[in-house]
Amino acid sequence: MTTAPSDQTMKNRLLDAAARLLAEEGIGSLTTRKIATAAGTTTMSVYTRFGSIENLVNELVLSGFSLLWEEMKQVESSDHALVHLAGLTDAYLRNARKHPALYKIMFGAITLGEFRPIQPDNLNAGKYTLDLVVQTLQRLIDECTIHQGNAFHLANEWWVLVHGYVLLELAGYFEIQSSIPKVFVPLLYRFFVGLGAEQNQVSLALVSVFQS
Repeated sequence: MTTAPSDQTMKNRLLDAAARLLAEEGIGSLTTRKIATAAGTTTMSVYTRFGSIENLVNELVLSGFSLLWEEMKQVESSDHALVHLAGLTDAYLRNARKHPALYKIMFGAITLGEFRPIQPDNLNAGKYTLDLVVQTLQRLIDECTIHQGNAFHLANEWWVLVHGYVLLELAGYFEIQSSIPKVFVPLLYRFFVGLGAEQNQVSLALVSVFQS
């Protein structure tokens, strides 16, 4: 006798199926029947667990941020806040590479059409993933490693910078092996130095993470 998959396992299967369909076939493929077929289950399973395609899409975006959060939480603490911030940056990039379709869905690079979350609460739901970056930037401010400033606003500047690079890499505009040392690391260097960090400290932090 086979054991029925747990509710969480089935939810994950349905979410994975929806992400694959969006990436491979676009928004037109996002029907309960196609999702159920791709997940090896019934349309009732979709309705039972999500209620609607719109709810499934919202859950898909939230699961993407959850994976990002888990990846960033795994970054080991460091006595040097710049090293920790560089590590968080690497974790952000690593997560996007692990889940490229999901990352594109989270930020609208794969169109969600009418299912795109537009409510402020939904759009803000993933911002908690910036908390570790905010905390690390605040630590740098408190230690006088960088200029005084609003750590949350600085974290958003960091987000814009890193997200921009990630999207271009995922779109195939950058070759990973060469673009990291030639584009991404110099970009981070200028950002950190621009915040007031000493050039030598920034170089050491980036080398420790991106050339280890």
